[in-house]
Amino acid sequence: MTKLDELRNNIDEIDQKIIALLAQRFKYTEEVGIYKAKYHLNAQDANRESQQFQRIFQLSDQNGLNPEYSSEIYRRIIDIVISRHQELVTMEG
Repeated sequence: MTKLDELRNNIDEIDQKIIALLAQRFKYTEEVGIYKAKYHLNAQDANRESQQFQRIFQLSDQNGLNPEYSSEIYRRIIDIVISRHQELVTMEG
């Protein structure tokens, strides 16, 4: 195995973990969306979003990751979650 193969294998292992964690995260956000729909709460919570981004920036700094990278990734994740919550609220309403 070459060094390049080894590096790529490491990346593949990390990707597997990321996907597993994303699946777990989306299960929880689905439960949040169902809760919001049941209790007629807004699909989007600007305060929570702001807290998340502050935490994400801190975690990025602590782990030596450019906060712009994580911010862009999480912006997309949060947009997907909000869209799903809007669907659930519409279905419940």
